[in-house]
Amino acid sequence: MIIIRTSLFMLFLIIIMPRSLYCQSTAPGPSSFPKIVTYSCLFLPIVSTSSKTTTWNSSNTFSIGFAAGINILYSDRFGFSYDMGPVITTTAGLSKVSNFIFDPGPIFRFRKGLSLITRVAFETAGRYGFGTVLAKAFSPAKKNSLFVAVGMPVRFGNNLPASIGATFFFGIAFK
Repeated sequence: MIIIRTSLFMLFLIIIMPRSLYCQSTAPGPSSFPKIVTYSCLFLPIVSTSSKTTTWNSSNTFSIGFAAGINILYSDRFGFSYDMGPVITTTAGLSKVSNFIFDPGPIFRFRKGLSLITRVAFETAGRYGFGTVLAKAFSPAKKNSLFVAVGMPVRFGNNLPASIGATFFFGIAFK
């Protein structure tokens, strides 16, 4: 009789005890990170100012850039971006690729599609520096999302005074 009571008691304990007490745990679900997101965008330098001059896009020349990049997202809050693209400049009816920019940097992601991207920049025009970009992503579809951004590039080098500017971005990201 004692054996039956002990067996029933043990069976009762096994049934009501949480699974974590069995010295085994369930495997965690598959992680969705790291995740790779590619993107392409147009960017328009709006203004650039230095100690010597202020230059507005469309004053004497017009410039537009075409960037493409890869974002490696390590979590919902952090990632790293590799961005590159040519800048085409038109002056007096003649157009040319005037610059090529490579600017990698970390991405700090926030709620509601907002991101802060801090970048270092290297240009074939001989300039280098850093920049900050504030971006807002909109998700009209599951496979891609549109985004807009405003950037503030700071540049040095090439025997020119240091400059600070403003840039507008519009693009699409592919998830």
